[in-house]
Amino acid sequence: MTACASLLWGTVFVAADIGLRYTDAFVLVFLRFGLASIVISVLALVFHGRLGIAHELKKGSIWFLGFVDTVGFLLQYAGQSLTNASDATLLANLAPVLVPLVAWRISSERISRVQTIAMILGLSGLFLIAIPSRGSFGGSVVGDLCLFGASASFALFVVFSKRFRAVTAGSALAVILTIAVFVAPAALTLGKVNMIFLHLNPACLCASVYMGVVCTVIPMVLYLRGLRSISTSESGTLLLLEVLSGLILAVSFLGQIPTGYQMLAGSAIVAALTLGVAIR
Repeated sequence: MTACASLLWGTVFVAADIGLRYTDAFVLVFLRFGLASIVISVLALVFHGRLGIAHELKKGSIWFLGFVDTVGFLLQYAGQSLTNASDATLLANLAPVLVPLVAWRISSERISRVQTIAMILGLSGLFLIAIPSRGSFGGSVVGDLCLFGASASFALFVVFSKRFRAVTAGSALAVILTIAVFVAPAALTLGKVNMIFLHLNPACLCASVYMGVVCTVIPMVLYLRGLRSISTSESGTLLLLEVLSGLILAVSFLGQIPTGYQMLAGSAIVAALTLGVAIR
């Protein structure tokens, strides 16, 4: 389940790249979770409360998880609007490298020597992307920093989801609803909401629907359900599939050929995640 969720999440970067051609980042993330909320509301009616969504929404931990994930998604979309899908796929997926560090800080989990090496390799990949070929600090650097912040938020989400035992379908769907609630004010204040329907052409609408259903509802349920039987570190390492699928799709459909630095950075990140798998 975790592997399938990672593969589906990897496709979001291409869809977001298409959507950002027609609207701004904050409106796009609002459309994604707004449409996902509509689907969840229909599911709640069809199953007549059997999913337990209403019960989960009463928990403060669910709203906390939604807030953490909201910060990550806003940073991810803002960052991708300032860079390309290849960079976004790499930098917004450093969470697997950061999860052991976050778990150590929050849950006092021990970090092994191999995990330390993996984190160093992952951070090296970050610098290979962000620093070389930058003539000065500008938009692309800001975008890279936003994407790294998104990774940190997603790492927090993974650790706290396991800690709060938010591993049911109902909790997953409830988290998505809380994200929609938190995203709405950001879209109203920072996004060009008054221009949504003027710029919402068929391509943008299709991208939003795809992100809302295939990249949100389905993988969130799969991922959190997967946390029932595997550890946070194990689930984090499986996000390697998200990096690989996102890069392959960016090259195949967007024509974004990776640079030498990106290839080195990707290799460092893959090596870091492979070490994480090997120690298991």
